[in-house]
Amino acid sequence: MIAIEPVKVPKWGLSMEEGEIVQWHVAEGDRVAEGDELVDIETTKITNVCEAHTGGLIRRLVAKPGQTLPVGALIAVMAEADVSDADIEAYVAEFESHFDPDETADTGLVLSTVDIAGGRSLRVGTAGLSNDAMPMVMLHGFGGDLQNWSLVQEIIAQSHPTYAIELPGHGQSTKDVGEGTLTSLAEGVAQAVDALDLDRIILVGHSLGGAVALAAASIDSNRVAGLGLVCPAAMPGGEINQSYLDTFVEARRARDLRAAVSLLFGNPDLATREMLDELIKMKRLDGAKEALVAIKDGLLSAADAEATAMSEALATLSCPTALIASKADQIVGVPDESAFPPHTETLWVDNVGHMPHVEAPDAVAGALVALLRRMN
Repeated sequence: MIAIEPVKVPKWGLSMEEGEIVQWHVAEGDRVAEGDELVDIETTKITNVCEAHTGGLIRRLVAKPGQTLPVGALIAVMAEADVSDADIEAYVAEFESHFDPDETADTGLVLSTVDIAGGRSLRVGTAGLSNDAMPMVMLHGFGGDLQNWSLVQEIIAQSHPTYAIELPGHGQSTKDVGEGTLTSLAEGVAQAVDALDLDRIILVGHSLGGAVALAAASIDSNRVAGLGLVCPAAMPGGEINQSYLDTFVEARRARDLRAAVSLLFGNPDLATREMLDELIKMKRLDGAKEALVAIKDGLLSAADAEATAMSEALATLSCPTALIASKADQIVGVPDESAFPPHTETLWVDNVGHMPHVEAPDAVAGALVALLRRMN
């Protein structure tokens, strides 16, 4: 049997449909080990590195830099030297003649809306098994949307039901944020969870979503069985970067937004033009900027009060908790680990900025899976 290993465009996240080949890190004839970096691939959300899933000899680079290819497309071939060039060419031709992008187009992410008080609605992205496993509800950060969780959600969804909720004022959710406080946002989330008919949940939040998650756990401690806080805002020891918030809200063009968004990542090159364009497009939706201003002003004007409230919430928190953070976070600072209750498991993610769930999704998902196991 001829042993030929294909390298395909990976699926990073539930919504990924295609990727652009940016730069190869290997050449034909190179021998690689499992985990070696092969190629940079850019999606509409982020540029990531495709790694070798097994060791072997690179025999053919099928895709060229600049090409945009669907998920599952063949981009390289690995085989040992005793496999002839003719066999390699025949394999590539056979693969491409039978490859159907539509077969890999199903994202597994089901988008819907749920109604909350005041005639408002929130958008929800649902993925995962419909089973009796503890569901996980995910909340994004300031200026984000449910797609921020796509890389982690895909991993968790392999074993648990998952629900990524877009906060009021964000994405396709209502732009009516009420008072714009953490409490009012948390009440909206609680109403969405009611509408989804979820009795007990693991609640996970990033940045602003982390503070909202903690507030929600304080409001309804019986429902929140476990809490995951990823670079959470308004925590003891941290400090919200006001300059970032101001620039994010006021920027009208992608180039004006680049410097601020670059602060989100350990690798600033991850702030791609496509990402910036999507953020500008989101801010141009009717009511979006006004909603962000209300939330931003609420956070900054009540910073001391919110920090006190978060400290009190942590002091009374009784459910198992995972704190996932970076000591290089330029947006919310570094939380004081000692301020968290003793039942908190902490993961400090290296070589990332404020977005570890985007830059190191496997590590973040691993910590959240460990949290889920603590519920069993």
